[in-house]
Amino acid sequence: MSSENVPAFSLLHLLTDICDAIVRADYGRAKELFSLTTKSVYPAEIASLAEAFGMMLVKLEAREFEKEEIAAGLEAASKELDRFRRLSVMEAGNKHSVGNRKPSRRNMVGNSEAMREVLRLIERFSQVKSTVLITGETGTGKGVIATLMHYSGERARGPFVAVNCAAIPGSLLESELFGIEKGVASGVTARIGRFEQANGGTIFLDEIGDMPLESQAKILHSIENGVVERVGGRQSIPIDVRIVAATHRDLAALSEKKLFRSDLFYRLNVLRLHVPPLRERLEDIPPLARHFLDSIADRNSMAARGIDKEAVRLLMGYQWPGNIRELEHEVERAALLACGPVITSQDLSPLIHEQASVAPAISTYDSPVLPHPLEKFTRHTVNGFLPGLYPRTLSEAELETVKAALAAAGGNKTKAAKTLGITREGFRKMLKRLGIP
Repeated sequence: MSSENVPAFSLLHLLTDICDAIVRADYGRAKELFSLTTKSVYPAEIASLAEAFGMMLVKLEAREFEKEEIAAGLEAASKELDRFRRLSVMEAGNKHSVGNRKPSRRNMVGNSEAMREVLRLIERFSQVKSTVLITGETGTGKGVIATLMHYSGERARGPFVAVNCAAIPGSLLESELFGIEKGVASGVTARIGRFEQANGGTIFLDEIGDMPLESQAKILHSIENGVVERVGGRQSIPIDVRIVAATHRDLAALSEKKLFRSDLFYRLNVLRLHVPPLRERLEDIPPLARHFLDSIADRNSMAARGIDKEAVRLLMGYQWPGNIRELEHEVERAALLACGPVITSQDLSPLIHEQASVAPAISTYDSPVLPHPLEKFTRHTVNGFLPGLYPRTLSEAELETVKAALAAAGGNKTKAAKTLGITREGFRKMLKRLGIP
């Protein structure tokens, strides 16, 4: 069949099919149709046009391949970034939420002489690389101190990895700390340990006094030689990690009883920071209670926003065996169950009433225990801005709320209206109705 006998509509139909296949990115079909145009039955003009289509097809395929390569690279990079984010910040038994938020000195609430000394030591210790041992009773905030020490020093850009040694079974602790090689046991895959994850940063070994003796030997080896060996591995892996350990136990006494390695104790006890219990710094209780109240109020608009003096006297007369953590739970419970906007002595748990001794006068602590100060006014606040004064009618409450919103906004009506959750025009009408100029 000669080219002159080829019907024009069949040529058009073939080219149309090629175009359609290219648009649909069906390159296999486009190639198949393109091969038909190379037959001698078609005119030279058609073959030339088909050749142009063929070049277009090659370029499109190359571009599609390049896009797939880029997409695969981006996906791999995204997975690696997610892995890095997970590894860069670990929590000690999920007790302290560090996340991507760096702690600051504001996390250390209290103005007692003991707390000022703790802050001074944190500032000094954060500038050196030596091992630090933090001691103190349970609930005194040893984990917060460790994170603050890390983020205040030169390793702040490196990862902070925390391990609660008491929360991990002894049989798993070694692989958790040092990693494990593939094939050690059936179905086991290789993974790095917490020491490798902390490379270039800080590893926080919380409750190290509860660590098994066999794991202590490997910790000592890592400290002395700056290397780790994975479980089942034969290769020493160099690491650059600062070690901060914490315990509520007396490691010196445990060492004498052969329950803790004395050589490891001496290695850890280079720099020591003792956190005093809450009962030894009673003057920190009012500002701590205020701090917890602010936090609870931000999360729950129905919570109480102040504590009266009698309640604070009871709090200061209690011994707090659970320290700051126990105080936080007590304040949260009272704030959520209080009958009014201010926590009274009746809102505290029976244990506080039963065990609280005669507390000191708190005339010097009036400010920290009053309801929300003016600068922390929010649209959820009703009368927290006036200590000891509670409006007797709804109109009085509305008047004082509007005045407080204006004061908090510095007289800016637009900002005050936004704080109250209403429009500026609605706020203007409210001012007129209440007789406020």
